[in-house]
Amino acid sequence: MHFNTDDDRYIYDVVSKNIKYFRMHNNSKYSCYGKLTQEKLAEECDLSSSLISNIESSKVQQSFSIAVLYRISRVLDVPINDFFVERDNNGNILKNKNY
Repeated sequence: MHFNTDDDRYIYDVVSKNIKYFRMHNNSKYSCYGKLTQEKLAEECDLSSSLISNIESSKVQQSFSIAVLYRISRVLDVPINDFFVERDNNGNILKNKNY
């Protein structure tokens, strides 16, 4: 689902896609073969796996706090600002928004 950049759902969409991207292409101490399951990410972040699933889903508009994003950032070993960069399906940066 694509949202207009003026729509507040746009930023949730960008962040959600990046969480999934970094979970699937991860080299943190928690990953196995460069991937981290939603369940393992949830466990390490002390969150429910359904929350992680909803955050990553394009069909669900799951809101989440900056504290949740911070936990995910720490576990994935990704700077929090990297979640706000729009990427294509291959992880290539499309444009960098300053929020």
